[in-house]
Amino acid sequence: MITRVDQKTAERLLAGAKDIFSLKIASNMKAYGGYDFFTVYGGKGILIGRYYDDLVIRTKGVISEDTMEELSLFLKVCGFKSALTGIETGKRLMAAGWSNTEESLIYKFSSELIPENEEIPEMEEINVNPALDDVFPILQDGFSGIKYDDWYTDISHKTRHGISSVYVYGGASATVMADINGSVFISLVATKSESRGKGEAKKLLRRLGVFFEKQGKEVSILCKPELSPFYRKAGFYEGGKAITVFSEKIKNNIS
Repeated sequence: MITRVDQKTAERLLAGAKDIFSLKIASNMKAYGGYDFFTVYGGKGILIGRYYDDLVIRTKGVISEDTMEELSLFLKVCGFKSALTGIETGKRLMAAGWSNTEESLIYKFSSELIPENEEIPEMEEINVNPALDDVFPILQDGFSGIKYDDWYTDISHKTRHGISSVYVYGGASATVMADINGSVFISLVATKSESRGKGEAKKLLRRLGVFFEKQGKEVSILCKPELSPFYRKAGFYEGGKAITVFSEKIKNNIS
């Protein structure tokens, strides 16, 4: 049965985990544990982090049919907006009738994939945690649906508490959303429209990848399949897949 999990239990279940799903749950828990809008639920092999109406579902091992039925029922009654999960769990949810889905790729960084003659900026050339009002115009050009208030509230809180960090190089920006258990999750990669074609986002990602790799940390991102060529050029390789399930209400609104 999927039930609410207290923070200490969630911390124990997340201890040492390096996958993207665990990182997303753990970073939100570090930032918002104790707030009403963040909760954690668990079942047999399942851990669910809920931040407002967005869910992250981590599964471990072989999930029984009964547990999958419980998960599907949980989604039906919990009033969620989106639910990110691994490819196998996502496929089983699709088989159970959740057809409003989107596939994404998990990419991991390796400095060995960067050609020797390619330029990588020094960390001193990168602006770390600049004024967020200077970062948002970059993100607006990369993410048409991003909302200033939601983004600013979340990122300003996480940067102040040392959970996240924002990096800008030229007209490109990237955000480390989590740096936990020797694993780093990078998100919100974008370039200002007038700066595109200069390779600034690629150079920024390479520097961040090398920077964290030298610390012995694994660097991951989550991207849409059509962005694969860009991330491959930046030094990333495919390390898995994920599926986002959207509520039927959202499906009806966009159809």
